[in-house]
Amino acid sequence: MENTNHHIRLRIDQIERLLMFDYEPGTRDALFDICDSNGHIVKTGEVNGPVTRVRITDLDGEEYYLMVLDGETSTVKPFQLRRVA
Repeated sequence: MENTNHHIRLRIDQIERLLMFDYEPGTRDALFDICDSNGHIVKTGEVNGPVTRVRITDLDGEEYYLMVLDGETSTVKPFQLRRVA
């Protein structure tokens, strides 16, 4: 199983509280999971290429992992949420 980081470009809109990632799925049923630092899945959904937007208002931790499952390809990208003061 492939595990690479260079297919996903990820950014966070702190004002809108959105996670956005650029990923063009290779299969019709590509899915994403957002996991916390303990490996628990906190959000899941379908990948809507070329840009998938995920509301993150309910995430209260700091360190997360975005996992994209696309057919035989699994891609993991760590990211951090910073508190907006």
